[in-house]
Amino acid sequence: MHCAKKCGLFLLVVFLATAIGAAAGLNYAGEWLSVGDRPQQADAILVLGGSFTRPFQAAVLYRQGYARKIYLSVPAREDQYRLLDEAGVAFPREEEIVRQVLLKKDVPASAIEYFGRNSISTAAEAQAARELFGTGTPRLLVVTSPYHLRRARMTFSDALPAADIRVIATSYDPLPLAWWKDQNAARNVLLELAKITFYQLGGRF
Repeated sequence: MHCAKKCGLFLLVVFLATAIGAAAGLNYAGEWLSVGDRPQQADAILVLGGSFTRPFQAAVLYRQGYARKIYLSVPAREDQYRLLDEAGVAFPREEEIVRQVLLKKDVPASAIEYFGRNSISTAAEAQAARELFGTGTPRLLVVTSPYHLRRARMTFSDALPAADIRVIATSYDPLPLAWWKDQNAARNVLLELAKITFYQLGGRF
């Protein structure tokens, strides 16, 4: 009985220490996720789907002369928008809006192309990039949101191991240090941690 109490106390201490360590680690989760790269001269800029803030950063990189071509991901149409399509209610596709942002930001139409088709994940976008650039050694600037940088780098590096991949955060979608105090940031960080775990366990969509 005495041993059982000691064992129970030990397990409680281990649990509390683990919980405290996890909580402390979560404080730095935003910083860990959002480590980006410095841009360099590249063959192309890739704009990943999921946020309309990303093409604004891509336009900045283009105007600064880092690349002469921008490729836009073509994400799958969400169910809610397909319902609008079926009802005959016009709502533009995401890649069309992204293209319009680039045009408004002085990127010429001749510099804009698409890659992938109905991509449902970062892994699908990375595979589409692999099909586009083959097994060569392209230099690519991958533009995404701060919370998505680590997983994007991981996924694109796996799909294009010979490529020089630089992941660039859009400055138009900042990730606050105290991310847990912001509803959108908290949702994005926690979801991203789950997605990274899923990816590292071999999960792919």
